[in-house]
Amino acid sequence: MAKKKIKKGRFSGKVRKSIERKAAKRGNYGYLQLPKGIPVFKEEEGKMQFDILPYVVSDKNHPDKESGAEKGEQWFCRPFKIHRNIGADNEKVVCLTSIGKKCPICEYRAKLLKAGKPKEETDALRPSARMLYNVQPKDHKKLEDKPHIWDVSEFAFTALLETEVSEKEKYEDFADLEIGYTLEVRFIEDAVGKNKFVKANRIDFEERETQYDEEKALATVADLDKVLSILSYEELEKKFLEMDDSDEADEDDEIEDDEPKSKKSRKKKQPEPEEDDEEDEEEEEDDEEEEEEEDDDDDEEDEDDDEDEEEEDDDDDDEDDDEPSKK
Repeated sequence: MAKKKIKKGRFSGKVRKSIERKAAKRGNYGYLQLPKGIPVFKEEEGKMQFDILPYVVSDKNHPDKESGAEKGEQWFCRPFKIHRNIGADNEKVVCLTSIGKKCPICEYRAKLLKAGKPKEETDALRPSARMLYNVQPKDHKKLEDKPHIWDVSEFAFTALLETEVSEKEKYEDFADLEIGYTLEVRFIEDAVGKNKFVKANRIDFEERETQYDEEKALATVADLDKVLSILSYEELEKKFLEMDDSDEADEDDEIEDDEPKSKKSRKKKQPEPEEDDEEDEEEEEDDEEEEEEEDDDDDEEDEDDDEDEEEEDDDDDDEDDDEPSKK
């Protein structure tokens, strides 16, 4: 007996895809795809103790490859960059330079800089440097003593860690599973304008109460190379320009018209910075001060040139006065 053919309606396949997409979003944390059973670590004001645990590198183009983060080797962190306030929903997205590829947002910013666009417009597109760690909290009232994923800006923690290790080389193996150290970090509240955030103010290295079984530890931590949710060049470009499949991007026209050809203008009112992102703005302020100093030097040179030109004009006038009038 022939099977009865099932008639497909207008929702066939669409509902299933919607369910799958929502399920995937529930497993994500912003631009992070959290492995099942591994929570997020969040720094808090005051003292916190934790161990930084290594993972086995799976990305052959790891940003720290030249330092020893070769594929198949253990490494303690995963550097990456993000762009903020992208698309209609003002999302944070991973910059494609994090994986050694061209980024449409960085390319657009480069064109704006070349075209001499306002600094506030180009700064809004500047990527922020961040770091991923596998950390295991110690003696915390709320956090379990098991691996967590920590997403933190370089300014808020990594910069101080690098300074401490550079000055105290004996702590260079802080992340080693067999001879490493527990970090006791004092976090303090800082602010940029009205916005507050927490950053590391002091790091002490303590002897671990117990070390780790290498095989077991590596089996429980996250592969940090696979945690980042990274869009393709085309997907990121569409999100950046707020395009759908029917739109066509013409980058040259975008620069000439000073606005990208999209359904909505990307020139939006800049939202207030988020609390956990303020530390990145302080880094940018240092760059801005250097650029301002360069601009001041250029202005002084222009003033000197103007003075020289005025003196030459005065000399010419004096020569004209000395010549006898022609009759």
